[in-house]
Amino acid sequence: MKRLFLEISFPIPIPKNPLIYHFDFEEIDNPEKAVFVPVQGSRVIAPIRGRSQIGYIEKISEIPPTFETKKIIEIIDPCPVFSPQMIELGKWIAQTTLSSFGDALHAMLPAGVKGGITCWINPSNKTLEMFRNSEDLPNTLNWLAQEGKKKMSEFSRTFPKSVRNFKEWREKGLIEIEYKREQQAGPKLRKVFRVADQKAIVIEELTAKEKQVIEILLKEQEPLTLTEVLKKSGVSSSPVKNLLKKGIIQTFDQKIDRNLTEGDYYKSAPEENNNLTQSQQLVLSAIRQSYESDNKPVLIHGVTCSGKTEVYLRWVAELLAKNKGAIILVPEITLTPQMVKRLIDRFGFRVAILHSRLSDGERFDQWEGIRCGKFPVVVGARSAVFAPVPNLGTIIIDEEGEPTFKQSETPKYHAREVAEFRCRLEKAILILGSATPTLESYSMALNQKYQLVEMPERVSERFPPKVEVVDMRQELTVKNNRSMFSGALSKALNETLKAGSQAILYLNRRGHSTFVLCRACGESVNCSKCKISMVYHTGSEILRCHYCGEIQPIPKQCGKCGNTAIKFFGGGTQRVEAEARRYFPKARIDRMDSDAISAKGNLETILDKFGKREIDILIGTQMVAKGLDFPNVTLVGILAADALLKLPDFRASERNFSLLAQVAGRSGRGKNLGKVILQTYNPDHHSIKYAITENYKGFFEEENQMRKISFYPPFCHIGLFTIYNPDLNSVIAASNALTEQLKKNAHLNPELVYGPAPAPIEKIDLNFRYQIMIKHEDQNELIQGVREVLDKKKSSEIKISVNINPFISL
Repeated sequence: MKRLFLEISFPIPIPKNPLIYHFDFEEIDNPEKAVFVPVQGSRVIAPIRGRSQIGYIEKISEIPPTFETKKIIEIIDPCPVFSPQMIELGKWIAQTTLSSFGDALHAMLPAGVKGGITCWINPSNKTLEMFRNSEDLPNTLNWLAQEGKKKMSEFSRTFPKSVRNFKEWREKGLIEIEYKREQQAGPKLRKVFRVADQKAIVIEELTAKEKQVIEILLKEQEPLTLTEVLKKSGVSSSPVKNLLKKGIIQTFDQKIDRNLTEGDYYKSAPEENNNLTQSQQLVLSAIRQSYESDNKPVLIHGVTCSGKTEVYLRWVAELLAKNKGAIILVPEITLTPQMVKRLIDRFGFRVAILHSRLSDGERFDQWEGIRCGKFPVVVGARSAVFAPVPNLGTIIIDEEGEPTFKQSETPKYHAREVAEFRCRLEKAILILGSATPTLESYSMALNQKYQLVEMPERVSERFPPKVEVVDMRQELTVKNNRSMFSGALSKALNETLKAGSQAILYLNRRGHSTFVLCRACGESVNCSKCKISMVYHTGSEILRCHYCGEIQPIPKQCGKCGNTAIKFFGGGTQRVEAEARRYFPKARIDRMDSDAISAKGNLETILDKFGKREIDILIGTQMVAKGLDFPNVTLVGILAADALLKLPDFRASERNFSLLAQVAGRSGRGKNLGKVILQTYNPDHHSIKYAITENYKGFFEEENQMRKISFYPPFCHIGLFTIYNPDLNSVIAASNALTEQLKKNAHLNPELVYGPAPAPIEKIDLNFRYQIMIKHEDQNELIQGVREVLDKKKSSEIKISVNINPFISL
């Protein structure tokens, strides 16, 4: 018997990670009887804290530790799931995001592949007997005895206060806790029929209907489902059953692919494949040259409608000809259908899709097809950067400046940084493209770490849209216009509709009203779990918290003073839609935000209708701001151009400039000149002034100078601690203690440790939140200092989250 010792890292927050276990096996020469031996990166099930948990093997050794170890329960992956390069990538992610190796590998697998462990709570035989005899039991256990075995998550949601009694109930033998591995997604199968190969057919012994079935199966040459057999042969199921009993035909499970591109949107005519402009040719040549020399990442800074996507497609085509694969990342799921369609039009069905709106089964099919080389081209959102593409040639990140490329959950990686490291490991090339690159990326290009190529003009001699700025202060005080639409926007919309063109209205807030207020006492309706206003949503006619998901009915009177003077204030996309329908009753209007596209297929339906000109006015959040390419759109209305400037975030100006420049670029992408109406209460802000003319370089120089003076990225790196707990005093005490430890660390400058202070949203989901910010010129020193402080942290109820170079600090 041989024993291996495994360092297993778990994707859960535990004080010590990884933990050491052992695995016993016999070395057998006969390969048919050999036992699967775990390898680095394999998933295993191991006991931890009285339960079973999926973990990932970080290291394997034959040298025993100085303490007794537990045995693993099961090896899930007898063959490696991750390539050696992906294992190295996982280690790097764990190091740079201050997470565990298990967290990193867990993030690499889509939900349909990774699986999990489910905890079940069962009523014991003792409890069932007491229930049958009507003996005294807590209400919760009466419910469990009546309902039977339940998932722990469901039981906890139903009786949240009863969790504290589990230990007592287990000791008394009233409940049993069971852990089971969830069934991970697999291929979609259908039962089909065919004529058996090795069975002699005596035609004289067949009935007429049995003969019909045989003839149909032989004629079709492909296996048929029962429904297909019955329909084509015109018989009932009895002859089929008889033939099965005789062994003349046989049935088996046939794998079928789940089709993700069935809708009308993907069947529309492809775009014309025009010749490349001189600018596009120069960019493609620069990419080719970099790929053939040092693989330096290429940053394409191209204005909106400059033809960056066509460059991506040409580069992917060149790599496919060399048997290389490609990953294309887009910032929004809304951009996936448009990019997928263009890729399928160009490359056929060698394209895979990966994003969070797919079912587990769909994700499994796509992931397995990628891994096996069926789909050499992958398009998707942030997590598609981990797609297991064999022989990877390039990763392309479109609109690289978007904050959605930063993961908000552990591990808090940035897709751009992951892509750059992965390209380095696999000798591939990273392509970044945007009309508004991040200040960090543009600085890297200016410092020669990226190769910068410019696309300063729109394709096909298209001119940039004419931008009109409307000062909403004047609209209110001088014109007494209290509508969401300025006079200029209303006039432009009427002209657009009269001309048979289309318009996009942009407001980066969903819902109808952003807060509900009592006009008598000024009390607003807040979430009971968060320190934030509830948002009114039409349709469902409820108030919703956009942070924890709490819902409340619309109050009929104030909870504080009892007055019925309840008023809805602020505006979201639902209110814009309602007002647009009131002002433009003959227009065909639709809305595209996360509420409107929540049902499967809604997104493609909206895009298809808009592309067919069946929608006159499309209203949306930032989903409509980037990447959408509709030639008949000649008007874009930006309803609140300064909304992002109110956020307590040093990147607020950069985000505002980017969104304004991007959404304005949706107008005038066809033959007709476009127009943009930009409504703002702050027309002199530099982010607005530069966005009007899409003057990125002017904005970069002014904003970069401000960042330099205040010592923010790209001149430093930031570590953001968030400390949270339901008890405010505990949070304050822990925050103060942590701040002192950070200031004493040798790798950190105490003068660059800021806080603690309440988070911009001080309470979310019953947890009070404080933050500490650290700045450092050297990212490695920052990570080292933070890691040393975290390693000394004692286990407690206080939770601490660390985000290196966060993009949103709420």
